[in-house]
Amino acid sequence: MGKFKRGLIMGGLLGAGLMWLNTTKHGKETKEKILSYAGDVYDDVKQKIAASNAWEKMTKNAYVTMVKDAVKKYANTYQLSEHVQSLITTLVSSQWNTLKKEMKKKGK
Repeated sequence: MGKFKRGLIMGGLLGAGLMWLNTTKHGKETKEKILSYAGDVYDDVKQKIAASNAWEKMTKNAYVTMVKDAVKKYANTYQLSEHVQSLITTLVSSQWNTLKKEMKKKGK
């Protein structure tokens, strides 16, 4: 099977999965839970960074490492699957620029 066909099939499967999250009742509930978990992890990481007073020197890699550690602890508490952990890590890690803006605003 060529790369194009493989990509087409994988894209179709990914699209079907995302469609399932948006259309079915169970999918919507799952999406809401994942977003809620991500919000909790983000708040936890944000509090740790604010308490350390090292946010100005923090790099994105250090932030992602903190996020991964927080997700692991959260996942152990709530018995989250690897897939859900990965989604939460991706969601919270993507908020690096938002966190920097919030911390700068808070510091002024």
